[in-house]
Amino acid sequence: MVQRIEEILGTTITEYTPNAIKFRGLSLETLQQIIEEGYTTRSANFNAAPSVGSFIEFGQRCQSNGVTATFDGIAFADRESPNLVVDAITVIGVKDLDFAGEFVRFVWGCDEMEISSQKLYAWWD
Repeated sequence: MVQRIEEILGTTITEYTPNAIKFRGLSLETLQQIIEEGYTTRSANFNAAPSVGSFIEFGQRCQSNGVTATFDGIAFADRESPNLVVDAITVIGVKDLDFAGEFVRFVWGCDEMEISSQKLYAWWD
């Protein structure tokens, strides 16, 4: 199971801690594949971050608005239950200030937020 999730994420467990995989820039499609393959659930979440399902729904909303969302997070390799969680989101290509407002509402309560003309970013600790 560890080898397969490493293949999907494109990284190994040694890049974060001996029992976890830190990933960056995961696409919406790959996040959906990870759920389908049983490495996480829609309800999984990290601390105060939204659930994986909420990130997927917002990522789909991004796609319908012509922008791209990518996700960062952690997959714990030493547990038997589904355990991949998302702790950050980056959105690229926003041209509509109303959509930037939607982003702010979605990430409200995050620990760090960046809003610029190049990207929208939020992270939960």
